Amino acid sequence: MRAAASGKTAIRPARPADIDALIELAGTTFHDSYCTTDDPADIADYVTTNFTRRVFADIFADASMALIVAESGGRLVGYLQTRCSPAPSCVSGPAPIELARLYLRQEAIGTGLGAALMRAMHAQARRQGRETIWLVVYWRNDRARDFYRRWGFAEVGIKDFRFGTKVYADPVMSAPVRDV
Repeated sequence: MRAAASGKTAIRPARPADIDALIELAGTTFHDSYCTTDDPADIADYVTTNFTRRVFADIFADASMALIVAESGGRLVGYLQTRCSPAPSCVSGPAPIELARLYLRQEAIGTGLGAALMRAMHAQARRQGRETIWLVVYWRNDRARDFYRRWGFAEVGIKDFRFGTKVYADPVMSAPVRDV
């Protein structure tokens, strides 16, 4: 993937040298997204388990996954993770690919970087011959759900997500891959 730049902003493939910045970015954005709706201890446990050097090294080593970052002024401000994994049965579109994560720093929301990352997602899917993008989104994250709807995603089912001591029934959303 070619880095797309606008001024001091670039959308580019992540590199192993980005791991420390990705750990910080993932932890910060996850905390900021859920600190008003979830238990701080559960958030801290999730962050320390799921956003580690080992987890990101494993993503880089796995050919079925990819990381794309948004960089502004030399700082990572967002990222997405794709995963070629079996889709849940509620996803009926052909040749699916999962959008496993799309996170932005609070100050980057509304700047167009989410849309730039989504365009990168569609381009990645096309390069891999995928025709359908699917994702699971936190049922309480209305801003994210609205963003995905604007990109043509529709809720097609529910998938359980264990977080701390709770199990949430989160929406599965799906959309066809587009030329954007």
